[in-house]
Amino acid sequence: MARILSVEIGNSITRISELDFRVKNPKVYKYFCIPTPQGVLEDGFVRENVDFAPTLKRTLSENKIKTKQVVFTVTSSKIVTREVSIPAIKMNQVGSYIRANANDYFPIDLSAYEIAHVVLGVEKGDDGKDKYRVMVMAAGKDLIAGYTKLANNCGLRLMNLDYSGNSIYQIMKNECGDKAKLVVKVEDGSTIASVIANRSMMLQRNINYGFERALQAYMDIADSYTMTQTEAFEAMCKKCYIKAVLSDRTKEVERDEVYNETEIEAENRKKITATFGQLLSNLGRVIELYNSKGPDLPISEVVLVGMGSEIVGLTKLLTNELGVPTKTVKNFGSVSTFQTLDAESMGKYVGVLGAALDPVNLLSEESKKKSGRNVNYGLFTTLVLVAFVIAVIAMLAMALVPYYTAKEVETALKQKEQTYQEAEVVHNQYLAMSDFYNEMKSKYKMTEHSNDELVAFLTEMEEKLPADIKVTEFTSDSEKAVFTIQVKELEEAAKIFQILRGFESLMDVTVSEASEKEEAAAEEGAEAEKWLQFGVECYYYPIATGENAEAVE
Repeated sequence: MARILSVEIGNSITRISELDFRVKNPKVYKYFCIPTPQGVLEDGFVRENVDFAPTLKRTLSENKIKTKQVVFTVTSSKIVTREVSIPAIKMNQVGSYIRANANDYFPIDLSAYEIAHVVLGVEKGDDGKDKYRVMVMAAGKDLIAGYTKLANNCGLRLMNLDYSGNSIYQIMKNECGDKAKLVVKVEDGSTIASVIANRSMMLQRNINYGFERALQAYMDIADSYTMTQTEAFEAMCKKCYIKAVLSDRTKEVERDEVYNETEIEAENRKKITATFGQLLSNLGRVIELYNSKGPDLPISEVVLVGMGSEIVGLTKLLTNELGVPTKTVKNFGSVSTFQTLDAESMGKYVGVLGAALDPVNLLSEESKKKSGRNVNYGLFTTLVLVAFVIAVIAMLAMALVPYYTAKEVETALKQKEQTYQEAEVVHNQYLAMSDFYNEMKSKYKMTEHSNDELVAFLTEMEEKLPADIKVTEFTSDSEKAVFTIQVKELEEAAKIFQILRGFESLMDVTVSEASEKEEAAAEEGAEAEKWLQFGVECYYYPIATGENAEAVE
């Protein structure tokens, strides 16, 4: 296959590229964007829209693209991923091994999912033998069906469906080289953070924050009822509406270059910058998690790609707040353009370019057969006639075969059937017990609950928090623990926050603003005690079943 269309449908824009398929150094022939109608995409699911497919089909025609094979790259929280370690078997056997053990990786009913994988690298096991680090993915068949239907409506044949995390890895592993870099693909509603070192994926996390809140803050400040998010995005790509730091306490490695602004303009920029706080906090945790493993290669650089790479000032904010130099990507060394297209940065096309290199097989063979294809009925008729002639000749040839040869084959088959009859009974018993075991294992997994880890969290609190603090109003549910802490000094509050962030049982920690509280003296005539009081929210790691648990107080 010479060329393929690679498409990434985003909340606001759809990115399209025509390039060589499964080539080490592909040529990019064309790439462009079109607006995505509102409501078409919902967490990776493509919804029905009467305008989108005709618009996409017309755009391909206007750009003189005749390629009919297409691959989509998808970002969705509904695509479940897990990194596993397996024996270093032959590469062509990895897929079979993964599918055979899929129930061990995902304690869910996999009949409604397609399973795919990508080998991330090789490591030494505890026994000294080589093992493969493999990222396994499970995507719902209902999610895949939406892309299959869209391809059919556009007259295209869906060849593959790639996971966006793999698309990023496939193109950025060569760009990062032997160094360790944090690749951050920032989109409007989500972000994918990938740590790549020595051309291997070391860590990847999906973050449910992007720049959508910044666009909304800009629109609120502009106070325009007719402004769209696309217009707000274009404005933020032309002028710097982001400060170089979140707060004055951050060291400015790269300084703000906006001068002579009014107090109102400075306050507005501060409001827009604050919307990136949770994204920066999550990126900081990714860096801390990677560094906690004691890697030989520390992260030397942050590479900003995706739509967010075009927002003016975002690289400076990441450099100052993460403490790591941040840059954007204008071109990729592993791809080349067939002709000079325009001066547009290719950084936001990282997903569509990577999806054509080595996509994962989220699309089953059955789905490929159901995908739309162009039929040449003249050629089809000719092939039918040729097949008919061949069938007649074959039947005549078979009539010449001696009858006794067929009888000998029949006798031999009956003997084999008797030989393996007892083995079939044992095999059927094994399959029945295996199914029963997997069913019981899956049901046991469903009984797991986030509050099962509450004892571990309380144990860490008892071991690590100072004994002279007060903990009040403690509640816990399936997502987080919420409680109030009273301390004597502000420095103690900061120390407690740092201790909580180091808890192994927690995914994230946030605190509210501290306030003073005065308690009556225990004895008459004694002075009243003064405390600093602040609220804490501690977020647990999500459990695999995704079910909500009852609140425990």
